[in-house]
Parts: sequence; structure tokens; C-alpha cells
Amino acid sequence: MIAIGLMNVIGSTTSCFASTGSFSRTAVNHNAGAKTAMSNIVMSVAVLVTLLFLMPLLHYTPHVVLGAIIVTAVIGFVDIPAAYRIWKIDKFDFVVMLTAFFGVIFISVEYGLALAVSFHIHHIL
Repeated sequence: MIAIGLMNVIGSTTSCFASTGSFSRTAVNHNAGAKTAMSNIVMSVAVLVTLLFLMPLLHYTPHVVLGAIIVTAVIGFVDIPAAYRIWKIDKFDFVVMLTAFFGVIFISVEYGLALAVSFHIHHIL
């Protein structure tokens, strides 16, 4: 974990891609108007300060609150017009998309994607 963190901090100064960059962090950077790699350094310092000094205060935060924060940050990535275009082009692909979406939401990422891929492969064969 330390090696990945150091690589991300040092790599942000040389415009390399973030390793294990999450969608929620990318959404926060985008919504904050970040334009350069310097935002990764600022964010890493903010996370470090939070981990060092604020963790005792956040220890009793319910998981539902943390999930709501992530959903709020990522909700901008949902592209309704693209889903409508998929519906107009191929109804079965739309069903596979919904299978992946609801599988990931209600089961897990691995099982949701595996379910959608197997559903699509079954249709092809």
C-alpha cells in the first residue's frame, strides 16, 4: 500500500496515470475542476491528513453514509442518453447492460459482470 501510494504521489509530478485510481476520486477531481496532475498531490495530502488526525472522529460513521458519499460523487457518470441509444440500436444489448448494472448494484462487481458476460455469451452461442 505504501509503495502504491508513493508511486501515485511521485508519478503525479511526471504526468503518469494513477495506479488504482477509483471512479469516485476521479469524479471528485472532475467536479472540483482539476486540470493538472497537481490535484493528485493535493488530494493525497488531504487523505494523509485525514488518516492521521481525523480517523478517530470518523470511526463511528455508518457505512450507509460512506456509500451515499460515493454514490453522490459518481452519479454524474451515469449516461442516460447512451442507454437510450443502446435501446434503439439493439434491445438485447440493452438487456445485457441492465443485467450488468443491477448485478453490480445488488450482488457484487465480480458477479454482476460475470452474469452479464455469461448472459451475452449464451445469447451468441
